[in-house]
Amino acid sequence: MENISTLKNSSSILSVTLHENNFTKDGTYYATVSRNTATFKNILSEIAEDNKGMDPFMLQFAAILIQKKILKMLEQGKAVNVLDLGTMYIAMKCNAKGKSDVSESGNFYIKFTPTNLTNEAISSLSVDKIVYADGSPEITTIADLSNAEANGSITKGKPCRISGSRLKLGGETWGIYFAPVDSDGKMNPDESQWTKVNESNLFRNKPTELNFFVPDFLTEEKYKIVLRTSYLGKGTSRKTTLETVSEVISVKSE
Repeated sequence: MENISTLKNSSSILSVTLHENNFTKDGTYYATVSRNTATFKNILSEIAEDNKGMDPFMLQFAAILIQKKILKMLEQGKAVNVLDLGTMYIAMKCNAKGKSDVSESGNFYIKFTPTNLTNEAISSLSVDKIVYADGSPEITTIADLSNAEANGSITKGKPCRISGSRLKLGGETWGIYFAPVDSDGKMNPDESQWTKVNESNLFRNKPTELNFFVPDFLTEEKYKIVLRTSYLGKGTSRKTTLETVSEVISVKSE
């Protein structure tokens, strides 16, 4: 087992992005909430940190036993109450036109109904940042593909993934740039000091995901990633270039 004392805690920044509702055309907005995922190992790490006298290996062992038993019960077709936080239950996707179209091994998936205990936990949340979407790319997460345990950092010369929306790069003007920041997290506005990701190092370019190799010659430890794109459609370029800037990201050597 991995030593959970070496794991990192999860992020706690909550941001909300407001998008114009194009269906009603009445100037209203709908909101999407940032997804700061606390992993299974993040949870174990924070419990161990809060309970110094607890054996971290026994904690991890007990958690894995609970996890395995929940999965076993789901395999048996049962709905499972998960730690009184909510009930996981099995649903089925079915587009059958008649009785004969229904498969006995249907397309099952999991749904979740939270308890009052869970709903009360989020009743006091407050928003750290509100962003108004203007059609520009939106970054939700940055992940180090070479190290699943990295949290808030990426590695020089290794692949990383940016997830979000409207990320597709293209058009007449586009690029991924690493802009160094100072000790206060303020980005250096001098673009001559920025490092551009070589086009050949971009190996996945999708609206919801960008995968590329981090430049291995970066000299600073902290950067903001700047995305620029004028992509409008296949063979079509926007008249104006759209831009978005990430939160501060740490860049480490292998």
